[in-house]
Amino acid sequence: MWVVWGLAVLVVVVVVVRAIVRRRAQPESDFVATTVPAVDASDHLRRGDPASGVSVIEYADFECPACSGWHPVVEELAARFADRAAFVFRNFPLQRAHPNAMIAAQAAESAGLQGKYWEMHNVLYESQAEWVNAPKPQVAAQFFAGYAQSLGLDVGKFNADIYSPQVVGRVQRDIDSANAAQVRYTPTFFVNLKQIEDPTDLPRFVELIEQALSGSGSSPH
Repeated sequence: MWVVWGLAVLVVVVVVVRAIVRRRAQPESDFVATTVPAVDASDHLRRGDPASGVSVIEYADFECPACSGWHPVVEELAARFADRAAFVFRNFPLQRAHPNAMIAAQAAESAGLQGKYWEMHNVLYESQAEWVNAPKPQVAAQFFAGYAQSLGLDVGKFNADIYSPQVVGRVQRDIDSANAAQVRYTPTFFVNLKQIEDPTDLPRFVELIEQALSGSGSSPH
């Protein structure tokens, strides 16, 4: 628990600094609470029940250090509200800033075809420092195939699927929905399909979810 809360404090510092820098470049009044498509059966459900009436959707990038920092915090939130809200992850690889982000998203989707999406998702974040600076042409073979093997996947199938139109198209679907919602950075969160500004701290994020659960300012999920 102390480790989780320690990471939460670190994440808050990173997020606050990033928010301050962004606000200096862009007035706070420019924030637009855009919306995204409803949760459906093709989404990656981290925890919870879509029928609960409340959704928390995260658009994130596996190479993004802030996303890696938020990872244990979102896990904590998902555990806390598991019986009352649905927590969903959608891909938004920032390919210009993070050259390995797209292939990492494809690795998670490829593992998902063998029923191990969340296991690969977690490994990618927990091992981010190992592969983040690897040469783009070799990162899948040098690292992701090894992760697949450690998860008990059929590595031959994994290596074939990672570049398949099905997998690339699945990632692109998330990218398209993020672009339509004017997502500009990662992680970006939506509560009940409505974009929220960066939570300044963990209690504020909890407050936003509690408000949605109580029906305050909520919209269909």
